[in-house]
Amino acid sequence: MNQLRFFIIILSIPLFINTALAQSDATIDNPSKPSEVTILDPSSLIESLRTAAEKGEADAQYSLGNIYQQGLGVDVSYIKAAFWYKKAADQGLAKAQNNLANLYLDGLGFKQDPEKAVEYYKKAADQNFALAQFNLGLAYKNGLGIKKDITQAINYFIKAGDQGVSDGYLNLGLMYYLGDGVQLNRSTAADWFSKAAKDKNNEADYYLGMMSEKGDGITQDYNAAIFFYTEAAENGHINAMYNLGIMYAMGIGTNPNSSQAAYWFEKAAEAGNVEAQYNIGVMYDIGGGVERNAETAVKWYIKAAEQGSVDAQYNLAVKYLEGDGITQNKGRAIYWFTKAADQGDEDAKNNLAQILKDDEYSETVK
Repeated sequence: MNQLRFFIIILSIPLFINTALAQSDATIDNPSKPSEVTILDPSSLIESLRTAAEKGEADAQYSLGNIYQQGLGVDVSYIKAAFWYKKAADQGLAKAQNNLANLYLDGLGFKQDPEKAVEYYKKAADQNFALAQFNLGLAYKNGLGIKKDITQAINYFIKAGDQGVSDGYLNLGLMYYLGDGVQLNRSTAADWFSKAAKDKNNEADYYLGMMSEKGDGITQDYNAAIFFYTEAAENGHINAMYNLGIMYAMGIGTNPNSSQAAYWFEKAAEAGNVEAQYNIGVMYDIGGGVERNAETAVKWYIKAAEQGSVDAQYNLAVKYLEGDGITQNKGRAIYWFTKAADQGDEDAKNNLAQILKDDEYSETVK
């Protein structure tokens, strides 16, 4: 009656896809910029920056805006950030114009004003500032603050991508993948994803992995799928971690490798992926790829069950009923069987009915 369930083996494929969001310029303490000095306490610079900013130095005005926007050693203040960005932007500093536009777009420090945002994106884009070109591409694509114009969107995404903003290429790939404003063309989508992937864009790697695995727009190639999923997963892409776990668990394009499957399921589970939480729970339950640990299995079942996984709810109920990995508790078993039954799970309904029938019988014989 109370047999546990095993893997969810469906690859993760997004049901909807959002294009990348507007970005800000690199911050003054960004370690990815080797030419920039890392400031451990940016607030210590405020007085000297303010003196320079009040004298009209645009870079100092921009830096003050950045400090207040991000709360670097001070309380976040979008009003102060907007004030200093505007000072620098009105002097023609492109990175300040881009960041000021972001504040107008989001209504931070100002009343939300997409048209004003576009005005400043254009000023920066006209100076060949790549992030502003990307953000202007988004504005044209979505008709936000300006009349929708797919041709202009494509133009600005290409300009941004050519300058190293790989999300420009990514968004072009998504447009052709979905047929969003253009004729659907998965082969063309793969070309743009490939351009983005050269800059280690993990979302592009994920789509290339998915397309390689399915043979969708490109030749089906499981080895390529594993390669692209691995690239994306190692750069933090949660669905790629999960899909990689499935491929290793099922031996898709590789020999089955339960240790690797467990590694990637646990990575995805730690990042909140509900199917991965359930699957790593199963692996700890059966000792697959990891040493068996019923307590750890229960921990992951709880996380997945609380996110609505019907299979995790069912297994968790069984664990409570049997007292395996957790203190036996029929009430909690009934609770989780009920949760699973409410989602239409027939086994949970049957188990729940049997438990309640047995309880009724016990009351009668007393």
